[in-house]
Parts: sequence; C-alpha cells; structure tokens
Amino acid sequence: MATPEIAVLLRPCKHDEIINVGEGSDTGAYAAKAYGFALKCDNVSISYAKTPIQVPIPQQAPQIIDLGIYRPSISLTGVVDTIGGGASTGQTGLEGMQTISFLRSAGYGGHVSARTYHVPYKNLLEDFVRRTLHSNSKPIELEWGDASIAVGANHTGGAVYLVALQQYRVQVDAAKEDRYSFSMQFIVGERKDAD
Repeated sequence: MATPEIAVLLRPCKHDEIINVGEGSDTGAYAAKAYGFALKCDNVSISYAKTPIQVPIPQQAPQIIDLGIYRPSISLTGVVDTIGGGASTGQTGLEGMQTISFLRSAGYGGHVSARTYHVPYKNLLEDFVRRTLHSNSKPIELEWGDASIAVGANHTGGAVYLVALQQYRVQVDAAKEDRYSFSMQFIVGERKDAD
C-alpha cells in the first residue's frame, strides 16, 4: 500500500480495469467509469459466522452436524474529508481529489503499470455507495495489504474480497467538522488473492 493511513482500496471492478486519469477515453462523469477509491481506514475486520446444527437426542449427548455453511462479513471504520484535498484532475466529478498510485503486477487483477486511486470526500463516497451495485459479472472489490503474495507462502500478505455493501454510516464529531467518521459493513462472496 502507498501509505499506512490509506489502508483499503474500494473499486467497482478488478484492479487492472481501473481507469487512470488522462488515459484512453477518460471522459464523462466518474459514475460511469471504473475509478477506484483509497479509504482512510483506522479499523478493518473480517468475521465468519458459521451455522452448525445441534440435534437433541433423548437420554444422550446431542449430535452436532456441521454442513460447512459460513457467512463472512467485513467492517471498515475510518475518516473521510468534507472536501477534496488534492490538485484538480480535470475529470468531471473527481475535481480536487488527492490521488495515490498503487502497483500490484501479480495475482488477481494484477497490472504491469500502477493504477490511480482517488481519496474520496464524503459526498463522493456517499454517491458511490448509493449508485454502485454488486453483480456477479461486475462485483465490488475491497483490497488491503499485499494481495500479490500467494496463499501458503508462509506470509499473510493481503487480500482481495468480492463484496456487496450492506450498510454505510457517516457522522460529524465535535471539533472535527473538517472530516466525517464513517463505517461500512459488507457481506463477502469470495476471497481472491494470488489467483
């Protein structure tokens, strides 16, 4: 990752499909394009809920049946600025946003050149949440850590998760009117790292 405080990448496509500003047919509003966001997160957690079955048997210990059903979810918390904090990109809908370049050439969605991610301000992140839907052909992706490291390489690395947004919340805290605290809750379909 580029900096420790920008810990999570959020995008409506694979990393290699992110459109860099000024590249190719980079025209039109951001909502119709494959732009990615770098979120300022201070907490990221993944949890797995499992549902084994307990069958009571008279006069005996209950029988436990585990069918392998699990439901992962991801929670993010962090801060998002009230206004953009970078130089103008000249791109409609992305004006004045800080950008970072992120290079991951190996693994799922890897690309030989760095991709540009935008650090969103509150209204833009809210628009993304409102407009972007998960579909099997175009899932929303979350990435953190180094997802280029293969599973089983004796290193946790990072991960890419295919997700659907379940809840988004922002709030203004006293004496912090220049930024919002946010939280996001996702349900998870699949982890994709080093594919």
